Amino acid sequence: MQALREAIAQKTERLYGYQPDADSDITVTAGATEALYAAITALVRNGDEVICFDPSYDSYAPAIALSGGIVKRMALQPPHFRVDWQEFAALLSERTRLVILNTPHNPSATVWQQADFAALWQAIAGHEIFVISDEVYEHINFSQQGHASVLAHPQLRERAVAVSSFGKTYHMTGWKVGYCVAPAPISAEIAKYGTRLI
Repeated sequence: MQALREAIAQKTERLYGYQPDADSDITVTAGATEALYAAITALVRNGDEVICFDPSYDSYAPAIALSGGIVKRMALQPPHFRVDWQEFAALLSERTRLVILNTPHNPSATVWQQADFAALWQAIAGHEIFVISDEVYEHINFSQQGHASVLAHPQLRERAVAVSSFGKTYHMTGWKVGYCVAPAPISAEIAKYGTRLI
């Protein structure tokens, strides 16, 4: 497992200019769904609000509900399925604890840009709000600008969990291998839950 975590750290540095600590910042999981569930469980408490951009992966809402959280949905409108940042700002409240995003987005294929991460940071910088960036399709990206990761944003990555999946990247979904990258204190909480899920 150590060699895998070290390889993930090197890949993250190569692609996003940030090298997480292989021992404290990377958690290998039984697929991305376990990583998402463990991260949500680690971050969300009873009554916390979680903003999800719809359409979204159908595992987000049940995990939020099981943690006692409240899902706040924001619809992404066709044809471009981009975030309306004024609408997003209006959804924020004192109870907002977490934002979950997916890029490249399933099913629309919309790709977040660094400008989107900058806008997200501007909106949440003054609040104690965390981010889960579901990036399982990071290598299935045909946009000209390529994949922009939350890990490339210095401020956001200090309160973010980036989730990825070998199943999507290497077409080995039955093997159920995923991982998440997060600051050491968040990773420690994720590990507490992740080790008890299987």
